[in-house]
Amino acid sequence: MTAALERLKELLGEPACWGWARPRLWEAAEEHLGIRLPADYKAFLDLYGPGAFDGFLSMDRPMDGTADELERLWPTSGRKPHLDDPDGCPFTFHPQPGGLIEWGGEEDGTTYYFLPEEPDPADWRVVVETDEGEWHEAPGPITEFLLNLAEGPHRPTFLGRYRPGPTLRYHQTSTP
Repeated sequence: MTAALERLKELLGEPACWGWARPRLWEAAEEHLGIRLPADYKAFLDLYGPGAFDGFLSMDRPMDGTADELERLWPTSGRKPHLDDPDGCPFTFHPQPGGLIEWGGEEDGTTYYFLPEEPDPADWRVVVETDEGEWHEAPGPITEFLLNLAEGPHRPTFLGRYRPGPTLRYHQTSTP
């Protein structure tokens, strides 16, 4: 477990009912994507399950590993319908080499992606598309990104509207 994940666990507390790994589901997801996902991302979701980080950033994970579920979570078409205008997005999408892979989102339409340009998934940066159509990059890995959201001092400026409450929470959206 990374130091950032340990610190998140201290801040969030023990998960209500999740807390076990499902390597078979991650293997199916990685086979579907044709790429390894960051270990800290998988570890966080193995620990806390699908839900919303501090009630605003929703995250999901495979629950049954079916082809339909995996395609819903990580479409392999390489297209984002709202970005048909090539000038509207400075990035490509997976399965293009180095294309963005979605990992989370907000109700307002803000979307969070991995930028898989580095060979080691632990080195991937985070890209955020805001609800206003602005694009921002932030350092990864994902658990450090989440920790920066909660504690700063490197909280991304584009998330100015988000301020963690006195108690950080993770709200699970489904049970194992």
